[in-house]
Amino acid sequence: MKPILKNICGIEALCVENSDPTTAVVLFHGYGANMQDLFPLWEMWDNGRFNWYFPNGILSMPMGYYEGRAWFSIDMEALDRAIRSGEFRDMANSIPPEFDLTLNQQDHFLRELSKKHSKIIVGGFSQGAMCASHLALKADLPLTGLILLSGNLVAQDRLPKSAKGIPFYQSHGTRDPILPVRGAKLLEEKLNALNFQGYLHTFEGGHEIPAKVINEVKDFLQSL
Repeated sequence: MKPILKNICGIEALCVENSDPTTAVVLFHGYGANMQDLFPLWEMWDNGRFNWYFPNGILSMPMGYYEGRAWFSIDMEALDRAIRSGEFRDMANSIPPEFDLTLNQQDHFLRELSKKHSKIIVGGFSQGAMCASHLALKADLPLTGLILLSGNLVAQDRLPKSAKGIPFYQSHGTRDPILPVRGAKLLEEKLNALNFQGYLHTFEGGHEIPAKVINEVKDFLQSL
């Protein structure tokens, strides 16, 4: 299968599609990366039946030798202070700039895919995971699985009081300086309270996707 570039509801995406349209896997990258960042994972996780979509963040961030992207802006000064001080930066009650706009565009993206694919697994890394967690709580989106890699609870006031609940896989490094594991635990608690089925897999490491997680996500996808 060869990758193709598509524009879906205003979002550019790198896609790998096969002859069976049943299941789509959508993965949102993290801050400062782009659609190429998570793309190599599809070959490690594919079982011959998945269709893969790697969207580009809606915000452009020139990074020198390449164009980075983001789904929403972050307070770099607050992040730097938290890293230097070692204090927990609680994002649960914050609503990042562009967050609602981003979720709206991602929602349109997934609904367009649902016209072709009856099952959609959504996920992401870092802020991509934060977006995915909110999208998975929309009752009328036909999502069948959720993958959260190094995300945190954010904008909890935007979360519904109840949800249908779907299986989820969540991972986080215990020494993550960017998004501390405490925020991931808060997200896990919130999802379980909303009838989602899964738990937080921790690993000794930082803001990353280690081999252990790659293998566990592969098993999770096969279980779906």
